[in-house]
Parts: sequence; structure tokens; C-alpha cells
Amino acid sequence: MTIPEIEKVLAEAISTPDPCLQELLNHVLKGGKGMRPSLVFTCAQFGRHDALEVQRTAVAIELVHLASLIHDDIMDGAETRRNRPALHCLYGNLPAVLAGDYLFATAFSLLTKGKKAILYTVTEAIRSMCSGEILQLSASAPDINAYYTYIGQKTAALFSAACRCGSILGHLKRQQQDCLARFGWHLGLTYQIIDDFLDLFGCAEKMNKPCRQDLRRGLYTLPVIRFLQLSPDAPQWQKNIERGLQVDEIEKLSILARKLGCDRYTV
Repeated sequence: MTIPEIEKVLAEAISTPDPCLQELLNHVLKGGKGMRPSLVFTCAQFGRHDALEVQRTAVAIELVHLASLIHDDIMDGAETRRNRPALHCLYGNLPAVLAGDYLFATAFSLLTKGKKAILYTVTEAIRSMCSGEILQLSASAPDINAYYTYIGQKTAALFSAACRCGSILGHLKRQQQDCLARFGWHLGLTYQIIDDFLDLFGCAEKMNKPCRQDLRRGLYTLPVIRFLQLSPDAPQWQKNIERGLQVDEIEKLSILARKLGCDRYTV
């Protein structure tokens, strides 16, 4: 399915007679890449499948993703999402939280109409996403193994679930399901690593979104961890990160990290 087709189906799934709620939900739908539902559709194509069941599952997984973005933006204090004001900045935290909850509920409403294996797969992915977010927030020191663990849980898990759900709906053998789920997992890891790279080294004007957000939050992403491994002033930089970096310090770290080859290492 194309992105416009995915957005159309999503809009139908969250249609509500409540104009206030609908206004919030409409804001969330715009500008997505549709990667996770595309993975469901693609993996289902490898076998015999029910098109409506695949569509329902793909929509549910995208709704889970959208709900998680709303809640992430609130926790991060992010002001923009997809080059537009974040939902909570327009309507406040409480309406935004409830809009995210509504999307989660709608996703589960769709999933209960399908196979138990699909419901279980998506539920486990959500549990993993929550665990990964908590692990990242509680990280008190740069640790590359911990980094891969929490990006696996908070990002790769839903990519993997999308691939497994598609393969289940395509009636593939368990071994084939596992292979596609592993592909989704590694794709999700790659996606997050590139996202972390762009956050530290990217240009906000070209990307149409703010950069250096992870450093502002004091998060240890892969290029930052590598920088702290190589920099002779790593102990002082780590103290600065823990107390909160100033804008000029963030830009300086980005420049120094590039000089040390942390950009090439990350890619």
C-alpha cells in the first residue's frame, strides 16, 4: 500500500463523532512514513493471506506506533513532530495523553478481531517498548551493550512484530516467521542508529526537524558513547552531560565527535 492509502485506512479506523477528539487524532495522522504497516503488507505477500485481515493488523500496529509517539513527545518535552507542533504543545498534556490512550484502545479493538498469535505478538512488542524506554531513562553511564538493549526494546521490537505478524497472516512456517522477525529486528536497530546519527550530526533545516535533542535530554546514543570512548576529556564531558549541556556545549561536542570519526563509526 502507498502512504496515502495507509493514511486513508487509518483515518477510517479512528473516525469518531466527537469533533474535539477527531481534531486531535487528525493532527497525529499527517506526515508519517508508514514503514511498519508496509512491513506487515510485504511479509504477508510471501504466502496466502486474507487482505482485510492484513490491512486490519497493519493499521493496528501503526496506531500503536502513533500512540507511542504522542507519549514520547510528552516525556521528552518535544515541541515538534514531523515538522509540525507536537500534539501536547497545541492541546496540552492531558488531552494528548488521552489521545494516545484512545489510539492504543483502538488498536486493541482491531486486534481482538484477529488471531490470538497476532494479539500476543503486538502485546509483547508494547511491553518491550515500555521496558526499553524505562531502561534508557534510567541509564546513568555510557554503555554500548545497554544502548543496543534499549534500542532493541523501544524501536526494533515493533519492527520485528510487524514482520512476524505479516508472516503469520501469510501462513508461513515458524522458521520463516522467525527469519522475517529477525530481519525486522535488525532493520529497527539500523533505523534507530541512523536516527541517532542524524540527531547529533544532521542539519535541522534539511531534516525539517530539530537536532541535538538526545543530548539536551542527556541520553547516551551510539555516537555519543563512541565520543566518550575516544575523547581525552571524556570524564568532564560525562559530568557536563549529566548536569545538562548548554547550547554551545552541544554544538562543540557535535564538532569534536565528527573530528574523532564518531560519525563514520556510527554509520
